[in-house]
Amino acid sequence: MRVRVRFRLPSGTLQTVGHGAIIGRLHNSAICLADPRISEAHALVSLRGRDVRLLALRGRFSVDGKTLADVVLQPGLTILFAPELSLTVVGVDLPAEVMALEGAFGRQVLLGPTSVLTAPPRLRSGWRPDAVEVVWPDDDRWVRQDGTELAPGDVISLPEGEVTAVSEPLLAQQATLRSAEFSIPLRLVARFDSVHLLREGEPTVVLTGIIARVITELVQTQAPVAWDVLAEQIWGDVPRDVLRRRWDMQQVRLRAKLREHGLRGDLLRADGGGLTELVLGAEDEAIDES
Repeated sequence: MRVRVRFRLPSGTLQTVGHGAIIGRLHNSAICLADPRISEAHALVSLRGRDVRLLALRGRFSVDGKTLADVVLQPGLTILFAPELSLTVVGVDLPAEVMALEGAFGRQVLLGPTSVLTAPPRLRSGWRPDAVEVVWPDDDRWVRQDGTELAPGDVISLPEGEVTAVSEPLLAQQATLRSAEFSIPLRLVARFDSVHLLREGEPTVVLTGIIARVITELVQTQAPVAWDVLAEQIWGDVPRDVLRRRWDMQQVRLRAKLREHGLRGDLLRADGGGLTELVLGAEDEAIDES
């Protein structure tokens, strides 16, 4: 899942942006503040290790009366860019894991462009001409100096040993930074071969194929259904172990897609007794148009 930060704009509308989003005066900024007091590229939303931060670029901002160049974004935070011109953080969604490097220096979470040095092995922020390797973030991935992607398990060889890229789980309380307001009501429209997930101020997410049929069935029944009953309707009479593998794979794909778009991964949930149910919030709505 990518980084997602939801802001309340001066107009009162909500807007969601990700890592690398620019807040500025130009119309093509991720968040455009069309005001002469705002710089073209005023500030940057950036994932730095375990935090999502707002970094000043060509302008400054203030929080609680203090002028800052860097602040951790958390729900409820109001950021003043100019008198009577502010953004409020409504919610922050973090990935389950962040990238780290592990070696003789221990394990260090990567905060931005990082140089790997030797004699002794160590990490330093930014680009260093004497570095054995340099890595930097590019959207939701990390890149090595040869242009290839840095993935967990990749090894950087040093004379004194190895440095290994690893995924570092975020603390549970950090990975679920949300405010009640961030849980925007979901409108689910089931059409058998497709399911449309709609939220105010967000692009429509469309699910298709097998998982759409499963969700439509649950919308129609409005009650938990045995997973194997649903699976047999889709794949027919196949061995149970094959049926289970196919079912589990669909659940994995569904959760990945939902989280990619900032939606709850538990839209479908097993109750522990072999039943699968559709989980909706108090203000969510499911509509059967099949």
